[in-house]
Amino acid sequence: MGLKGLSCTRKPIKPFKQLKPIKQLKHFNPLPLRILFDHQVFSWQTYGGVSRYFAEQMRGLKALGHEVFLPEGFFAENVYLRELPDFQRKSLTPFAFKGKKLLQNLLGRRNSLEAIRTIRPEVFHPTYFDPFFLPLLQKKGIPFVLTVHDMIHEIYGHGSKSWFSLDAQVVENKRFLAESADAVITVSENTRLDLLRFCPDLDPNKIHVIHHGNSMRPGQLDDSNVDSPNIPKSQYLLFVGQRKAYKNFTWMLEHLAALFRLKPDLKLVCVGGSAFDATEQQLIAKLGLTEKIRYVTVGSDRELAQLYSKASCFIFPSQYEGFGIPVLEAFACSCPVVLNRASSLPEVGADAALYFETAKPESLELAVLQILDDGAIREDLIARGRARVQLFTWEQSVAKHLAVYQSLVK
Repeated sequence: MGLKGLSCTRKPIKPFKQLKPIKQLKHFNPLPLRILFDHQVFSWQTYGGVSRYFAEQMRGLKALGHEVFLPEGFFAENVYLRELPDFQRKSLTPFAFKGKKLLQNLLGRRNSLEAIRTIRPEVFHPTYFDPFFLPLLQKKGIPFVLTVHDMIHEIYGHGSKSWFSLDAQVVENKRFLAESADAVITVSENTRLDLLRFCPDLDPNKIHVIHHGNSMRPGQLDDSNVDSPNIPKSQYLLFVGQRKAYKNFTWMLEHLAALFRLKPDLKLVCVGGSAFDATEQQLIAKLGLTEKIRYVTVGSDRELAQLYSKASCFIFPSQYEGFGIPVLEAFACSCPVVLNRASSLPEVGADAALYFETAKPESLELAVLQILDDGAIREDLIARGRARVQLFTWEQSVAKHLAVYQSLVK
């Protein structure tokens, strides 16, 4: 397609207003706190951004000398708990069946309620939006903190509402718990504004914006000369994560098809989610991209880091993200980034990425071509990404969470 007359999408981005640090209130408690997290997201997720977030909080709080608890004996297969040996988990059964994760979650309620009774935490932090714990907390006078990661369900009606689904009551429960919580954490300013839009009765003064950190550590690129078999020998673009609906994957394919014809050796590697379904396969074939696109699974962060580090660029076409952890992962692995100028993505990427707009689909191809054809732009983006990711650490995130917890303990 012709690119004449298009303006560069790398417009200067106004710096985001610096968020004020969370105040250390007069009830500040310098002693170790007893903080209890519940079972919910760990029973549901084998891996994923929400369970990684809570695992990083627990790791960081323990490192600071605080007493951090999960309920004993609940069922989970979460990979991040393997890295936290103090927190035991076990599988319900060695085989999968419909409703297994729902059953794990329902059984876990008993373990979490028992933990509230016996541990008597100073602060409780549920990991999802089932309000099963609220009557017991209110009876015992224990404050709780709720984290809201995004408002995808409210905006897109995302997910199945069947009985076997995590999404069945999430909109109602999220609003109810946000209004009941002693403090609410959102992972971006964009999510804070969306939360207030959908929950107008919520007290804005109890909302704290705390950004995520980056979990891709430099050591994961050691021995990177031993390449994963998933890495193409030619140039490739990288897509990471789920692909349905608002993730905008099929839109991206349709508007990059001409680029793949222009550059015959260019490939696209897709990581995460499930394998291509029939509808996706039909579209890929229709666009003539069957030999261009590869779906791969990765077994470790090290392998994912290799895919980032050797990609020509990472593309995140999503229409909505509460934060966008893959952006930080790409920055940490020296991978140039192309983002949709939507939701929280400019808040995270700032001037370290190139942007496109879905209303101007040709801007996607232009942004990718700039990285492929201009080495100076590519190297500048890599340098900016390395600097940008330093602003997002789990240590900072944990410290800000701790300040919220301490403000609630009298």
